[in-house]
This record gives sequence, C-alpha cells and structure tokens, in this order.
Amino acid sequence: MRDIKVMTFNVKALNSPCKRSQIMLLLRKTRSDIVFLQETHFRTGRLPKLPSYPYKQWYHSTHPTSASKGVAIAIHHTVPFILKQQLADAEGRMLLLKGEIASKKFTLVNLYTPNVATVSWLIKALDTVKLFAEGTIVLGGDLNLILNPTVDSSTARSHIAQKHISRLHGKLQELQLIDVWRALNPTMKDYSFYSNPHKSYQRLDYLLTSVSSLSAFSASEIGEITVSDHAPCSAVFALDSMVKRDWSWRLNESLLNNVKYCKQVRSHLDLYFESNSPAHSKHTLIWEAHKAYIRGVFIALGTKVKKEQKN
Repeated sequence: MRDIKVMTFNVKALNSPCKRSQIMLLLRKTRSDIVFLQETHFRTGRLPKLPSYPYKQWYHSTHPTSASKGVAIAIHHTVPFILKQQLADAEGRMLLLKGEIASKKFTLVNLYTPNVATVSWLIKALDTVKLFAEGTIVLGGDLNLILNPTVDSSTARSHIAQKHISRLHGKLQELQLIDVWRALNPTMKDYSFYSNPHKSYQRLDYLLTSVSSLSAFSASEIGEITVSDHAPCSAVFALDSMVKRDWSWRLNESLLNNVKYCKQVRSHLDLYFESNSPAHSKHTLIWEAHKAYIRGVFIALGTKVKKEQKN
C-alpha cells in the first residue's frame, strides 16, 4: 500500500460553507489521508452536511451548546480504516478512534487542549489514551502549549512553568509518544501559530506517535498560515513498514569505509545531540529520535554515492 499522509489543523470554524470549501480544497491539494481538525465549532445534533468524497469517513466530538470547540477526524476513501471502537468527550475537545488499517492496529487521537489548566487537562487526556489505546498511536492536535520552549518559540520562553512542562514530558515518556516533526527536524526552527499577547511565534500544533513506529515516518512539515490562524502540520508514514516491522532499508556498510563520510556522520551526530539536550527532552525519546535522524543522513549519503557512480 502507498504511504499515508496524516495532518493536524486548527481550522478556526467550519460553519460557513465557504470556509468548508476552502478547507476541503486545501486537504485535497495536500493529498492528506487522515486529518485531525480542531475548532470545527460544530454543536451536538447540528452537524452540517459534509462531503463524502474524497473523505468517506467522518467522526466528531462536539459540545451541546458551545460553538467555540469541536474536533473531527476525516479519513480518505482510499485508506481501508475499519473502526472497532470510538470515544469522545462531552466538551468537544477529545476524540479517540480504535481500529485497523490493513490488519494493523491503530489508535487515532485528536485533542484540542484548553488554554486554562492546560497541562493538567492534557495529562488527564493522555491517561484516557493510555487506557483506550491499542496498537500504534497517532495523535494530532492543537495542544495550546510549547513542548520545548527553547526551540519551539521565537522568544525561547513559555508562559507555562518548566516544572509543569517536565510533568507533561514524563507522561509522554510513560506512553512512549514522540514528536514526529521534531524527531525528523531536530535542529530546525519553525512555527505553526503567532501569539499576539505574547508577541511570539510558537509551535502549538503537534503530531505524536509511538516511539516504536517512528522509523516508519519519512517526512514531516509545517505548512503556511492561510485560511486559519494556525498552520496545518503533516507527516508521512509507510504503512508496510509498520505492518511488517521488517525495515526494507539496510545500512550500506561501505559508507563506513570512507573517512570523509564518517566525518560528516559524526558532525551530524554532534549537532543533533547538542540541539537536543536532556534538559528539554527525556533520554529515551532523544535516543529513539536520533535513530530516525541518522538513518536519514545515511540514506542521503547513499543516494549521493549512487548518483556519483552513475555519472
């Protein structure tokens, strides 16, 4: 099966038919397969008619009276997702789907974290995920906080105390969840939101996955802020890799015989570990993420060697 692209996007209201058309156009243009949407602003019992093509499966968590929340998960008709169990909260902030894709067990989680008691709410939500989840977890959402203020905020600061962020990191480690974009872009700085009150660019929108499945992810990017005040964030994973758990990639050991390439790899490793200190992330997550990062370095070197040999 082809690779699957997952996206998380705070859409800032979908009540307007015009806005829905803009969002659907963007999703089709980006060829997103599994989409986590936050702030749909749909109310319980008052869902608008949503297109069945190309997203055949729609799932929602809505609030009965408030139109300021709402989350949804949309699944492309080419993704053979079979739903086994669904769980939604009564506030329109959390939606969990447990099912299978090509006989592989997945738990899809969409969270829209409140901006009050943020860490406490998120830790309780993750406890719910822990009890509900089965198989590979793919979690997307607007977390309303910065996981690593040093690199995920233009001011290198957060309005949430570091001790609370550390508590959250402990919970993520407990569930063995890792930030896909940061794992694949360990030294890059990019942001998904501009905060007027804090006068800073911030990365509030995240895609997290099980550490054991990180190697299946090949790319992750943050899009542009256009039809919402948040940027869409996406990642691509190879379903076959997750199913077989027998990675098709193998290290070209001949690269280790080249002194120049060894120096380049060592330089990449030094830069990675300098940029990802234990002060901001847990040792386990740093170590697991470095495997995906250095694998990408070796793939790039191998591709370069093949091109040179052809020329």
